[in-house]
Amino acid sequence: MVMMKLTVTTNPGIEDLVIEELECLLKGYCKAIKPHPKFRGRVIVELDINEKERNSLAKVFEILTQKATMINKIFLLLNEAKISKDRKGLEDIYELVYSTNDIAKYITPQTTFAIRAERVGAHDFTSIDIGRVAGDAVRKLVANIHKGEPAPVNLDYPNVEIGVDVYDDLCSISLILTGDTSLHKRGYRVYDHPGALKPTLANAMLRLSKVKDGETLLDPMCGGGTIPIEAALHYNLSCIKCYDISPKHIRGAILNAISANVEDKIEFRVQDARKLHEVLDEESIDVVVSNPPYGIRIGRKSIIDELYKDFILSAYKVLKKNGRITIITTEHKTVKRVIKEYNLRLRIVHERTVSHGDLWPNIIVLSKV
Repeated sequence: MVMMKLTVTTNPGIEDLVIEELECLLKGYCKAIKPHPKFRGRVIVELDINEKERNSLAKVFEILTQKATMINKIFLLLNEAKISKDRKGLEDIYELVYSTNDIAKYITPQTTFAIRAERVGAHDFTSIDIGRVAGDAVRKLVANIHKGEPAPVNLDYPNVEIGVDVYDDLCSISLILTGDTSLHKRGYRVYDHPGALKPTLANAMLRLSKVKDGETLLDPMCGGGTIPIEAALHYNLSCIKCYDISPKHIRGAILNAISANVEDKIEFRVQDARKLHEVLDEESIDVVVSNPPYGIRIGRKSIIDELYKDFILSAYKVLKKNGRITIITTEHKTVKRVIKEYNLRLRIVHERTVSHGDLWPNIIVLSKV
């Protein structure tokens, strides 16, 4: 058996959920899965790969790219070592890259490559400096091992990407297995809502909601339909309702669902999220999962309080006992104020802060008691 290390990236704040999912998906391959000790949004996967089974790593890669729902990129760790944080650190990085002979397995004098550098901590050098010295080391290494010309650099469309990540005094050299493509970019998105939720976070919300087979799920502010579509792809629900007040967004959600081949599993409707009780029976919904607008995004904070109040009161009426409401929002104080002000039998069973683009909203899970 050969021990290999992969690093997968995700939205900071859901690393524990990624670990849970990968532990299930990678049984038989996985030695250990743990959060990166220094870098948020990264998870380390230690694999035991059978040397006699040549396709073991390929199978792991297939599982991660086809079945994992909350990861963005995948890296194969090639080498790592401690480095200086002053200018001598650049010499250390050069030597580390140059000593990583495995790089020449993937890059030849005919193979274009790019260095993708990332740096966290205080250093006397920049990410640009890292990319420059690492690139020089790769070119010299490839020329020496293959006894030919140095490998050509192509920053825009490289054949191979090498990640050089510096975390304080630790430098990691990796092969970026997913290239420039992030796995969160689902191929079914033909319509992109301006405030679209990343599918990785949609799946985190569904997992935190403890969605069960046979339940009824409602997203009353569906936008482009990310949450209902991900639910239809990964859960066996009795009914999935995809509502939005905008006919344009509903049309877009339908197009996305058709592209994902799940349109028959979802009920679409132009509907105001503040008036759910007018079109749905009382206590008919098991789970409400949604990404409502944030005041910080729409620039009209004055209307948010009223919207959240009416939405929560209406969703409360159609929610079954023990049903859950899960939302991602920067307006978590408003949500708590509405629950307290109207004495609703909603208990906060989970809350966490996550990264979504340039914002740090909270995912809140409420249970009706």
